[in-house]
Amino acid sequence: MKAAIQRVTAKITDYAKRHMSVGLISTGVVLFFCAAFVFQGFLQNEYLQYLLTETRRTEQAVLSASVSNVNSMIQDAIVSCADVVTDADLYESVENIIENRDTYQNASYLYTRLNTIAHYNNIAAVAVVTEDGLLRECGRYWNYSGYRDLWRDENLDIASELYEKVMDRAERNTVISYEVSTEPLLHEDFPDLIFFHLAYPLLGNKVDKTESCAVMIFTISLDSIIKSSALTNAIQGEYITEYLADGKGTVLYHNDSSVLGENEEELDSADIEQLEAPLNYLGWDVHINIDTREMKDRVQLMFSRGMGVYLLILLICIVIWQLLLWRILRPVGVIGKFMEKIRKGNLSEKIRIEGSHELWQLAEQYNHTVEALEEQREETKREYEEKTMMLKMRNAAEKEALEAQINAHFLCNTIGAINYSAMENGDTEVSVLLKNLSGILYYAFSKETKMVTLGEEIGWVKQYLYLQKFRLMDVFDYEIRFPEEYSEWPCCKLFLQPFVENSILHGFEGWEKGGRILITGEERKERLMIKVSDNGRGMNAEKAAEIRRVLSGLQSLAHDQSGIGIANVAARLRMYYGPEMEIHLDTALGDGTCFTFWLPIPADMLGEDGMPEEGE
Repeated sequence: MKAAIQRVTAKITDYAKRHMSVGLISTGVVLFFCAAFVFQGFLQNEYLQYLLTETRRTEQAVLSASVSNVNSMIQDAIVSCADVVTDADLYESVENIIENRDTYQNASYLYTRLNTIAHYNNIAAVAVVTEDGLLRECGRYWNYSGYRDLWRDENLDIASELYEKVMDRAERNTVISYEVSTEPLLHEDFPDLIFFHLAYPLLGNKVDKTESCAVMIFTISLDSIIKSSALTNAIQGEYITEYLADGKGTVLYHNDSSVLGENEEELDSADIEQLEAPLNYLGWDVHINIDTREMKDRVQLMFSRGMGVYLLILLICIVIWQLLLWRILRPVGVIGKFMEKIRKGNLSEKIRIEGSHELWQLAEQYNHTVEALEEQREETKREYEEKTMMLKMRNAAEKEALEAQINAHFLCNTIGAINYSAMENGDTEVSVLLKNLSGILYYAFSKETKMVTLGEEIGWVKQYLYLQKFRLMDVFDYEIRFPEEYSEWPCCKLFLQPFVENSILHGFEGWEKGGRILITGEERKERLMIKVSDNGRGMNAEKAAEIRRVLSGLQSLAHDQSGIGIANVAARLRMYYGPEMEIHLDTALGDGTCFTFWLPIPADMLGEDGMPEEGE
């Protein structure tokens, strides 16, 4: 190997000594490269300074325009809310309800009035809070859809605090009678929407603020205000971010929704140049951050690519230069060969200059070769794309077929039970049943998404069990213990229903009472373990072995005699989670049945140390 390298090196050195074109090309390459390097450095620095200056000017103009727009829309919201709380009819309706006078008519009027207010511009919801707590809430997005109200659970404490603060302002007769709150900033069922809240005393036509009978809390859609302003136009690249912070430094709006609710100090760094301006209302500030380090890195990357282009041009020039020199010096070689023939005594041949025909022939052959290779590459690419498309279409068809299964028998029985209750009892619980059934139908047949969160899946199972419990009465009871921190984890849609249905249809078959279904979830061994268990009849060893084969994928759908629902779910879970997902079955005759799901933690839920992030 060493001797071969030495021979090659000697040939290259000898070629360079005998051809002056090598020296000329080497000198030109060095000069060109030095000039390009110096020019690139100068141009890069000048462009960076220009870009910084223009970015500051542009973003300052955007900041001024956005602050003006946000101020205007917040002022409109404040004025609109103030007009509502001075409505004498609304005041009288709330006062009558509080004092139990003409309750039905006033309740109907109040509901209609609040529903109208909830559809005012930028108002997402409105609630009436009295000394005894929440009187009524209407939300634009969750009023008719069956979603949960905003002011519930721990949020009720926030509403009570707002009530106390507003009534204290009324007692002190302050100039500003309303209170501002950014908690809660988000709704559990609508994580893409951002809110803030204005609380006013309900005065009607009363002049004395102490005569207020209740407090009205207006939930304002902050993201709609931001999107209507010029602030969202501030994004020029990944080095520009904008956000809105309250007087305490809490981030209320940001390009990156993951930092909502954090302190703005965590966003600062030495490489951040910040433009900010205060709003006239609520004590908030608008910020636009310019990441100078990111901008510099991007400019450097752009000019590094430019240097690559320069080197490519240099290579092309070297080739062209070499071809020109070869064309010019070729006659010298011909003369040398002719003189060698003369030295040997051959005087019959003459010097013959062939011209450029040989180069054109070589170029023509090269073009034909390139065209042939390009045609072959295009044909290979086309065949690959066709095969890939066919594979995607086949997978999509299989997934659609798997997800299209639904137990129509359950829906028919449940709807019949609800109709029977409506006709025989005239009971108001029919409203609850219809809402649960509506939620189930919407969730099951919606085509907007095929992947959901665990919180949505557990919520759907609760509705399903509620209706089954209503239909079967005392046959079974159920309990769900599922931690809230796992509610945002993504999962397959409708993967729990077939296993719950298995307990009801087969586990409690022939029972009149005493059944129990338990659904639990917890994290073990860096995976989420979900159990669906019952105390029903259980299965014999043969049936259990058959279902285990279906769950493990050893038995195809065509030979699945245990029910298409469980096989459907097993196939979908394997496609979604991969080989790390496991489903275990524990059962015996008379000892009930337990399905255990081991779901891998999603990659976007893991921290840098590979462990689940806090709060997820």
